[in-house]
Order: sequence, then structure tokens, then C-alpha cells
Amino acid sequence: MSRLRLLVAAVAAAGSAGFVVAGPIDPIADAEAPSPGDSCTVLHATTQDANGQTMWCNPMMTGTHGLVWQYGGPG
Repeated sequence: MSRLRLLVAAVAAAGSAGFVVAGPIDPIADAEAPSPGDSCTVLHATTQDANGQTMWCNPMMTGTHGLVWQYGGPG
């Protein structure tokens, strides 16, 4: 039996056994938008907040100087 026929047979068997055949799950689709001060990992990366405003990943000016989401462009 050809590989295509085997694949079709396997999908049909899974469907008749009550299994749901679905596509890949996008983990980013359910993620919440960051807020200013939330940690980030890539210097000068950009994203949008919940209101669609651009935020940049920059070092904190005080404390540990870790990377956090901020407004105002690369620092």
C-alpha cells in the first residue's frame, strides 16, 4: 500500500475512533500583551501593548539594570 493510502487510512481510523485531528496550536495567540516594567529578554526588541502602542525592550535605569518593556524607543 502506498504511503499516502496509509496516511489516509490512519486519519480515517483516528476519526472513526473519536479522535480529533487538528492543526498546530499557536501558543502566542493566547498570550497577554506586556505592560511597562514587565521583563523581556532581547535588547531593543519591539512589541505592542494592549492598546496597540509600540514598546521597546530596554535596560532599567535603576536597580539591577535588567531588561524591561518601556515606551520611548531604544535606550
